[in-house]
Amino acid sequence: MDTLVTNGTLLTMRGERLGIVDGDSPARETGEGGGAVAVDDGRISYVGPAAEGPDPGDAEEVVDAEGGVVMPGLVNAHTHMAHTLLRGGAQDVPEIEWMNRALGPLSAHADEADRVAGARLGVLEAVRAGATTICEYAGEVGTLVEEVYQPLGVDVVAVETINEVPDERGDLGPRELYPFDREQGETALARADRLFERFGDDPLVTPAYGPQALDMVSPELLQTVQQHAHERGAKLHLHTAQGERESIQIEERYGAEESTVSVLDDLGIVDDSLVAVHCHGATPAERRRLAEGGAAMLGCPSSIAAIDGIVPPVAEFREYDAPVGIGTDQAPGPGHHSMVREARTAATLSKVERTDPTALTAPEALRLATVGGAEALGIDDEVGTLEEGTRADLLVVETDQLSTAPAVESPLHTAVPNLVYSTTGREVRDVFVAGEPVLRDGAFVDADPEAAVAEATERARALYERASEDWRAADSELVAAVDDGWL
Repeated sequence: MDTLVTNGTLLTMRGERLGIVDGDSPARETGEGGGAVAVDDGRISYVGPAAEGPDPGDAEEVVDAEGGVVMPGLVNAHTHMAHTLLRGGAQDVPEIEWMNRALGPLSAHADEADRVAGARLGVLEAVRAGATTICEYAGEVGTLVEEVYQPLGVDVVAVETINEVPDERGDLGPRELYPFDREQGETALARADRLFERFGDDPLVTPAYGPQALDMVSPELLQTVQQHAHERGAKLHLHTAQGERESIQIEERYGAEESTVSVLDDLGIVDDSLVAVHCHGATPAERRRLAEGGAAMLGCPSSIAAIDGIVPPVAEFREYDAPVGIGTDQAPGPGHHSMVREARTAATLSKVERTDPTALTAPEALRLATVGGAEALGIDDEVGTLEEGTRADLLVVETDQLSTAPAVESPLHTAVPNLVYSTTGREVRDVFVAGEPVLRDGAFVDADPEAAVAEATERARALYERASEDWRAADSELVAAVDDGWL
């Protein structure tokens, strides 16, 4: 036995609840109580009460989780980590401005080294707060896998962005159709195909296809991408019904009576390979159609609240029994990559939207951040739960801190709501991926977060300087905020 994590309260996520295992609490004083998780060769070999588990003397390393919760690693199911370099650069603007007039003039000046530095900063932030699996959605995503994810030893679902729209579109009006460049789209599709050969031997990398959105790919290319996904048994991640900008483009291209979901349905895209991201622009009937068609849904509550002023329908999709996960999207706008913060945002906004304090409870939010995301990404046979045979991706979260105490086990487990509503992310003490320690006692084992922050800051300063003229010419509301002395 390589590692035994013992003496904590387990949240296994097995079954349809949290799968709580807390053993014989009074025995904790002797170090023999609580639950235990044994790890052999990167996989879980035992989960259950410590008193019934393996002898600690048989383990090469014993991790004492007393005063803490042991749970599956969090699954950040949708991110664009490279944009972390631009954190704080695109927020508090109308949705119609956000992409083309706020973020676009800045991101257009980012080079490959900038993208890597931004991704490294974002991934370290996410892992520090308990993420062990991250879905990275990016062009040239393979570079980020090799430069950031593999060195850190973190699970990544690598989604190659595929679109046919040239970057230079800032001067287009909302109702001017984006031009399509089929060669650009085919080149991106070829990159996506190569991911499967490039990373086929790495069990921590799951390639996937990322047609960016229906307004950014032609129907012909979208159907071709779907065919490639089917042939490889892969997922197709599509930003779906994600706001006014997209809906205007769909109306202009396909007709006033059409919507993103209606067109996807007509094209035969709605099936169990589809991972529909956001979906806040879809009607309830359209959301039900996606779920009934077999699609999974990923919501990014902090991002969509900040960029669109809308609550993504994660609670609604759960009611349709569809796989649902949550992610942090990109840092410009929502500002963070902490999945415990995202779980809190998902739960709180769902309650506000429905004027119902029982909507999306803390246990349900924890499932969205773990096994829910794994199911939506199609990797729940490997991650998202603590059970024998699955990959040993797990966390120890301290519940005896100022932000999470007191944690009691009777008559209820207060650690569960405290994890969602009180945790900041800094309470994550230990992070293991495939049984290997990535974070121990709150410190990275191999990575250098201070160096990552310094590099990102230096590169951000240079990028903003290069982009300054274009950013001002785009004339988003942020320009007026600067001129008026607000920023």
